[in-house]
Amino acid sequence: MRKLTTVILLLALMSAALTGCIRMNGMKSTLETQAQPTDVPETDVPAIADTAAPTTEPDPPALTVRPAEWAQVEWQPYSCAYFTLMIPAGWQVQWDGNAQKMWWTVTSPDGKTGIHNLDHDYAAKDPAMTQTLGFQKPLNDASVKGYFEMIYADTADYFTVQNACVPDNYNLLQSTVNKRIKDYQALYATFRDATVGEGEGVYSAVLFDHDDIIIRGANYANWEIDAILTQWAPLGQFVNWQPVLAQIAQSFAYTDYYIQEWQAWLNTSVRPSSSVNDTDPVMAAFEERSKSDTIIQEKRSDMIGEYERVYDNERGEIYRAYNGFLDDIGDQSRYTPITDSQYAEGYVGWIDKN
Repeated sequence: MRKLTTVILLLALMSAALTGCIRMNGMKSTLETQAQPTDVPETDVPAIADTAAPTTEPDPPALTVRPAEWAQVEWQPYSCAYFTLMIPAGWQVQWDGNAQKMWWTVTSPDGKTGIHNLDHDYAAKDPAMTQTLGFQKPLNDASVKGYFEMIYADTADYFTVQNACVPDNYNLLQSTVNKRIKDYQALYATFRDATVGEGEGVYSAVLFDHDDIIIRGANYANWEIDAILTQWAPLGQFVNWQPVLAQIAQSFAYTDYYIQEWQAWLNTSVRPSSSVNDTDPVMAAFEERSKSDTIIQEKRSDMIGEYERVYDNERGEIYRAYNGFLDDIGDQSRYTPITDSQYAEGYVGWIDKN
């Protein structure tokens, strides 16, 4: 009986313990349920707007490349009884003379750019004999410089020689003639006259000496000036036009009619040659001009005209571009600023903003 009571008591205790565990687990589950966050209904959340600036580069400006006259010359033939030439379309040719003495001139329509050739001229050794010998002016300074100063004394407000040199074909020339060379010079000069205004050019000639002829105390001898070549353009433009002027000179050729007349006059079978065909020897005077002065002059011209000068690396050419051009086209490699020395090389056109 006592054992039965004990077993019943143990069963009662186990039942109570089990009931307590069940209650405790129920409380824990209820508390966990209460601790969970309440569900929040979903709502549309507006997206944050992207206010960053666009990263695309601005379109480059619309540009126009405008070639200069000297960079787009159209050539046409010219001929007369005594010679032939190739000249730029629209340019004018004037000439006079014959096989004994002849001159010719080719000029732009406005006359501001041109080339002139005179085969020979004379001047009295004794200025007092100028009119007696039939010459127009005395040559007080027996030099190439003195000759050109005499020629332009009446037509130019000033004619100033900036640089002079002896062309490198001096010895070759002396070996081909039987006359004494008194002076052979190529001059680079600046000037001002009514046609061109402020101008510049290259002037070359050969001055030959003849023996004195003294009669009753007067000298009847004369100076002989040959191969007289002048080339000119507005100040600052000669470097641009010089290749065109050189091509005109190189195209010069005597006709058969001239050659026959010249041979008959001199009673010779020798054919005349023209020294005007090769202008390279006389260009040294221009090439040796003061580059520092030219650079300053060209920079000043660009500043007044509101230009910046640039080099086209693809074409190997120099252009005058509007101020701000390099800033406008941004980071690129085709166009770069020119160096100081390149200011003396001229340019082939302009770059304009549309």
